[in-house]
This record gives sequence, structure tokens and C-alpha cells, in this order.
Amino acid sequence: MKTKIQKINIQIAALLMAALIGVTSPTNAQNLGISATGVAPDPSAGLDVNFTDRGVLIPRLTTAQRNAIPNPANSLLIYNTTTGCFEFWDGSAWRVLSAQCTGGCIPLSVGPAAGSHSSTQTSITWNWNAVSTATAYYVNTTNNFATATNIGNTTSYTQSGLSCGQNYTLYVWAQNGCSTSAASVFTFSTSSCPPGTCGSQVFMTANMNVGQYVHGLNEQNNDNQVEKYCYNNTPANCLTYGGLYQWAEAVQLPYSNNSTAVGTQPWMTCDPCGSGGRQGICPSGYHIPTDLEWSRYEWCVENNISPAGTTPLSTFQSNTGWRGTNNATIGPGAKLKASNSNTPSWNGTNASGFTALPAGHRNYSGGFNSLGSFAYFWSATEYSATHAWYRYLLTGNWQSNRNSPLKTYGWSVRCLQN
Repeated sequence: MKTKIQKINIQIAALLMAALIGVTSPTNAQNLGISATGVAPDPSAGLDVNFTDRGVLIPRLTTAQRNAIPNPANSLLIYNTTTGCFEFWDGSAWRVLSAQCTGGCIPLSVGPAAGSHSSTQTSITWNWNAVSTATAYYVNTTNNFATATNIGNTTSYTQSGLSCGQNYTLYVWAQNGCSTSAASVFTFSTSSCPPGTCGSQVFMTANMNVGQYVHGLNEQNNDNQVEKYCYNNTPANCLTYGGLYQWAEAVQLPYSNNSTAVGTQPWMTCDPCGSGGRQGICPSGYHIPTDLEWSRYEWCVENNISPAGTTPLSTFQSNTGWRGTNNATIGPGAKLKASNSNTPSWNGTNASGFTALPAGHRNYSGGFNSLGSFAYFWSATEYSATHAWYRYLLTGNWQSNRNSPLKTYGWSVRCLQN
């Protein structure tokens, strides 16, 4: 806080300055004049500087000093000693006042024109035409130059980690020593999602069919090789519907783990699992989905594939039995099941592209049931020493079911991409 003496000194200094430079002001103090002769200020001006032998000297800053100004006010004016340009802040970027500045610096008013973009399912490579005199380009996913990334004098930028089949927007600015252009706005889409995709999850679109066929009356207890059941002990059914596997066989653990607890493992509870998932009988790059991953997929299918439902993720994760909207076009079961245009056909819409088939199951006593009416899929998540979580779908029901049967049942296996 200023002392009384300091305030008096400031007032005296102001009066002396006014006397020296000839400051005049009308009595209502609505405008101010500065001149050598004391002429009254023009009533249209808030500040009237009236000289015939001198000018107005505004602050002189280097480009680095200019960029260090915190939160510049809109229309703030400076002289840039680095570029020899008079510049002002327009609320988003520094602009020059003249078409050309000393040093040959030409201001940039228009951003770069779009080139030919390209994409994959998870990335977009943005391309644009070079802007004459530009020395750097800035990119951002929002229209905010203050947080944009300087990528140097290159006319291409690859954005990765995206979702398939989605539209994205990129803002690009061109810059040289004296100005920054307006933002160019580019839009482009990632490549279409493969069938079975929802959000970031990509499922295989067929049931696994690997291993040595064994008769349904036998247990899959040869730990030295992968074994499979074929419905009704007919190998041709494995070609159509895939193999049927006990839980320990599916996740590739010793047969004894069908009756002995494995205990909590990271690959049982991860979501997403990525390469940390349990590969089991899946091919390289895929794993057996966990109970949580199944729930996320069912939720995503209902809520993100049109027509959308409203069942919360927590319901899919926590509730047993039938979950989701029991509606022939909205429910996850409807969207997961094959449609009448698939071969074999079923009574779903297959809006997800998952193409679940009614492969039936091998029961724990060695018989087979439910071909043409049920689909059952193991998860990698153990429920108890003798039970594990699974999902099943039913003819005439549009939901999906979460439950925990005996590990010695033979169910289908559908693999999730890492």
C-alpha cells in the first residue's frame, strides 16, 4: 500500500508532466489531449495526441518477450524488434498491421489448404499444402492456438490411438516471423470398424475351432494337447459352429483347475487387458475376454450401436441373469446374434457384426443340448474352484445372460483382440 507521501509525489509528478507536455481536458473528463500548444482534444477521441514534430512510441519487444506476455488483452499493440513489425493481439494470435514489414516479413492471413488425408482404423495422417513464407505449423484437436503443438516446417501430421469409424477434427495454423494465420479446420474419418467391434474392443467373428477332437463322454484331461468337443460327436459341426471347450482347456490350464481354484489373477480381472489377457486357445494377438470385458462389450453394443438403449455399465457388470433391454432391435442379445441373412441364420439383427451362432453345449455328464437355440461363451474369470463366469444368448430373448456354471461344461470360445 502506498504511503501518503508517495501518493502526493505521484500527484505532483503527474501535474508536472501535464504542464510540460501540454495536457488538456474538458471539465467532464471524458477525453484527454496531449499537445505542444494545449489545443483542446477532439470531442470524438478518448485520447488526442496532437504534434507536428514527434510521434507516439509504443512498447518495443522481441518475439520471445512478446510471447511471454501473460494473457494479452484483445487489441494489445506492440512493436516487434525481432521482425520489425507492428503487431496486435486479436484474441487468439498476434497479427501484423501492415501487408509487409521491414525485413521482408509477409503476414499470414489464411491457413493452409487441406491435402489428401489417409487413415487406418486407429490413426489419421493429415496432409496440407505448404503456405508460402511459413516457417512452422501448429496443430491442435481444439480451436486453441495457446495449447497447440509446434510440429516445425512439415506439412503432415499423424494422429494415432483413435477409434475406428469415427470422424475427427484437426486445427492447423501456419506461422512465420511476423504473424500466425487463422486456423484451418480439417475433418476426416478413421477406417471402418471390422465386424465385431464396439468402442475399442474388437472381437473375432467366429468361434474358436482348434485342437484334437475327443468324444463327449471323455474329459479334456490331456494337458499335453488342446482338445475339443464337436456337437453330437459330429466333427462337421465343429466346422460350422466351432469347438466346445471346458474352462481349463479354454484358458490353457491343467485339467485339475476345473475343480481346483486358480485364485485371483490379473488376467481374470483386467479391463481392458491388452497383451496382459490370458491367451488360452486364442491365436497370437488375442485373448479370452474377462468377465469385465464381456460386460463392457455388452454395454457398448446396447448403448453405442443404433438404436441405442440406456442400461448402465454397472448393471452389466454386477447383475447375474438376463441384463440389458429386452427389445428386438435394442437389446445386446439381438445385436450379438446372427440374423436371418447369415449362414447359419438366427433370430438376431447382428448389428454388432459379432455373429453369435446357436452352437449349443456339451453338458457336464457328456451329452449335448441346445443346438439352434442357445449360444454359450466362456470368460477367463473364475467364480470359484468349480465354477467360472460365462455369457449366453437364447432364441426369442433379446438380452444377454451372465452366470457362473460348472467349469466342466463345454462352451464356445470367442477371442478378443489385445
